[in-house]
Amino acid sequence: MIKTSFYSWKKGKLPKGCAYCVKGQKLVLFITGLCPNNCFYCPVSEQKSGKDVIYANEWKITTPKDTIKEAELTNAKGAGITGGDPLVKLDRTIKYIKLLKKKFGKSFHIHLYTPLNLVTEKTLNQLHKAGLDEIRFHPMLDKQSEWKKIELAKKFKWDVGVEIPVIPGKKRETKKLIDFIKDKVDFLNLNELEISDTNVNQLVEKGFKPKNKLSYGVKGSETLAKEILNYLKKTKLNIHYCTTTTKDKAQLARRIKRRALNVALKTDFITKEGTLVRGAIYLPELKPDFGYGLQVESINTKKFIEKLKKAKTKLQKQLSIPAAALHIDSLKPRLLTSIAVVDELKDEIKQLKLVPAIIEEYPTWDALEVDIQFL
Repeated sequence: MIKTSFYSWKKGKLPKGCAYCVKGQKLVLFITGLCPNNCFYCPVSEQKSGKDVIYANEWKITTPKDTIKEAELTNAKGAGITGGDPLVKLDRTIKYIKLLKKKFGKSFHIHLYTPLNLVTEKTLNQLHKAGLDEIRFHPMLDKQSEWKKIELAKKFKWDVGVEIPVIPGKKRETKKLIDFIKDKVDFLNLNELEISDTNVNQLVEKGFKPKNKLSYGVKGSETLAKEILNYLKKTKLNIHYCTTTTKDKAQLARRIKRRALNVALKTDFITKEGTLVRGAIYLPELKPDFGYGLQVESINTKKFIEKLKKAKTKLQKQLSIPAAALHIDSLKPRLLTSIAVVDELKDEIKQLKLVPAIIEEYPTWDALEVDIQFL
């Protein structure tokens, strides 16, 4: 058992999908929120769970071109297709596999997660022909009759693995599954059981608690994962134990840094964490407040873009701010500029009935705010 530099543990080789993922080189393609299962520990957000939506990383996409664009903005070398269950929308899944392979080439590594409900030899054959490189099954511990479906995957030339959360109190059931699959797959991925906004109530009701005040990981999950690693130390099976810290500080953090380099404006400052610190000028009626995200989603964007164009002209003429230093953000209607501009001209900007601020936010599509300081 070896501790990696990505806050995880492994025995043997990392699966190719994980090797790309921990470096932030994978596009996370959420193909649908629909799923035949209703796992109590599912961490999928309310915006996605049970809804037939598509996300490329944090971008809710409407066309395949959006997916290609997000892959380019993050310099992705592969994609992880997830859900829900991607097999619920098999035609869509196959379409996107082919699309990504056609655009980025055969070396663009694609792996996919799926429970066993909809797995058939015909389905697996379709995925393999489309170009899928790696398949990861998520067997239910209480549905042993489905486990034999995993063997169907070995009829095709790709990497086959099992990926499950490590649930405290389920040692016997987990070991029973592992004993069944250990000579039938190429790798086993163990995920630290994670607390999210959507599963917290069910986890608490079942007696699960966070391992400490700063972690989303469930107490006891890591202890059991290491016990399983030790249990399998004499086997040839490749095993990776992925912690919640791996997801936050390796996978997500590195992908964010890659995107920051491609989306940052010349007036932005990129922090070492990959967030963007920038000056912003808001219309009074669109000043960020409680429920800001929902407000932005419901407005008539075109109407406010016209107001911002007029505001930009005023700032150029009356305050001599160069046009190149003012950028109209059409997603969150506002003007973006440098920290220096809003700090030095804050009083003059307010006299024009505009709202100056210094903000720190992620360079993701949703531009999630980390901090807002109104001047």
